[in-house]
Amino acid sequence: MTHLRTVGPLVGAMALLLSAGCRPSLDVTNPNAPDVARALASAEDVKNLAISSVNSWYLGSTYLEPYMMFSVTSDVGGANFGNFGMRFNNLEPRIPYGNNSAGGDRGAAASPWDNSYSALGAANDALRAFANGVVLTAGAAETAKYKQLAMFVQAAELTNLALIFDKSFIVDEATTEPALSPYKDVSAAAMAKWAAVIAATAGGTNSYDPTVLPMTVGPLTSTRLNRISNTMAALTLAYTPRNAAEAGTVDWAKVATYAANGIGTGNAGAPFNMEVVGDNNNWYSYIAYYGNEASWVRIDLRLINRMDPNTPAKFAGVVPPRGSSPDARFTSDYDYKGNVIGDPARGVYMQTPYFHKRYITHSRTSPTAGATAVPYLLAAESDLVRAEALIRTTSGADLATAASLINISRVGRGTLTPATAADGAATLLGYINYERDVELPNTSGFTLMQRRHVDGLQAGTIHHLPIPAKELETLGLPIYTFGGPGLEQSVGSLGGGLMASFSPFNGLQATIEAPNGKMLGLHFPTKPSRPSLNARQ
Repeated sequence: MTHLRTVGPLVGAMALLLSAGCRPSLDVTNPNAPDVARALASAEDVKNLAISSVNSWYLGSTYLEPYMMFSVTSDVGGANFGNFGMRFNNLEPRIPYGNNSAGGDRGAAASPWDNSYSALGAANDALRAFANGVVLTAGAAETAKYKQLAMFVQAAELTNLALIFDKSFIVDEATTEPALSPYKDVSAAAMAKWAAVIAATAGGTNSYDPTVLPMTVGPLTSTRLNRISNTMAALTLAYTPRNAAEAGTVDWAKVATYAANGIGTGNAGAPFNMEVVGDNNNWYSYIAYYGNEASWVRIDLRLINRMDPNTPAKFAGVVPPRGSSPDARFTSDYDYKGNVIGDPARGVYMQTPYFHKRYITHSRTSPTAGATAVPYLLAAESDLVRAEALIRTTSGADLATAASLINISRVGRGTLTPATAADGAATLLGYINYERDVELPNTSGFTLMQRRHVDGLQAGTIHHLPIPAKELETLGLPIYTFGGPGLEQSVGSLGGGLMASFSPFNGLQATIEAPNGKMLGLHFPTKPSRPSLNARQ
């Protein structure tokens, strides 16, 4: 790990947030007796911070970058526009990702880095305040209730960092010396946080205001938070591997246990989709906003070919006729435009006449753009990871249950021939890969992670992103990148850093006094920017 020069106690994520020269001390003891009444009066700030961190996590987790790039470089989405890192990371043969602090594709790495640490910093600040004795006005039960929200965001953002980057900083409310850690260590830290959230919410009876996380299934409750966390823990374990060899080392029995207690079919009650109700203001998914917009992002013919083998797997300049498929989703979820978009000189293989329409009412040009319910996690994603785990468990593989889980979407939505245990492990795993391709686009944004752990990416496609160039420059570390033949996930050593990294933080700051006399800084993050992108690049 690359250790950073210690500059004093951290507030959550954020010795990464403010420069050492201007950062006020956040561990100052009040020489006077603690003013408990004033601290409690300010506790509402901590509560609101925990609530707002949920919104920050969701908006960052459904943002344009890196998910549009991940979609097209995984050969699920199809586009050759220069926005969102889509064009150059969709070239064939693949080329290295342009990790340049002034480059046009810099946002593909910089946006998830900044968004993750922004939300993580807010969650850590709230947790640090609670740890220092801040109690909400209704007492210990209310304090625990909102602490669990911050714990969820902390786990979810560490998962984002583990899945997206080759290495990142592991920081929580107790961190005093941040260090750059490889993705496996970041994933392990996320799993420890998921275990804590699951333990804290087990058997709980909390119910949150619907505005905390507006879902079609109803308000967030302890039970729903517990089940979402179980599914996220299962996905963290399953999607962390960068290739099939690493996937072979996963504790798949543990994945199966988490998923069985998640939002899908299993031990925890009726399955439900984690569908967030958009209002195009505080809640919206940019993944669906552009991913279902036929004038921006289409569906790669490789995926269409999986449903209709008579359609070529790659566009070669002549628009193929409308195909057909025994899969009912070929017409319910996908549509044929009869034309292609984009400049053919950039690569006709990026063009396609098909697009994904399942969430079209959320799309950019819809009358209800950004203002409809769209799923972040489908029950199907939880079912499919459980099915994979049951097949890959080294002792006592359960092919029959796996087949039944696959059939929930394969037969229930696709009306395809049912899978059975007699199909065998290899065939069933192939069905799972197909279902992920067809059933899950434009939801969680985990497309690249779903395909890399089964060696399903085109040669030269990045397996993760590097630390953003702007961050490396501040750290005093060499700029590096991934992508291109043989460089999917391997680079040389970063070398030793001499200075801590302090990224700018775009939130408001307030200070409260904890009952133990410590002055605590609370950073209130702003939403990820909503760029006006009427022009395609």
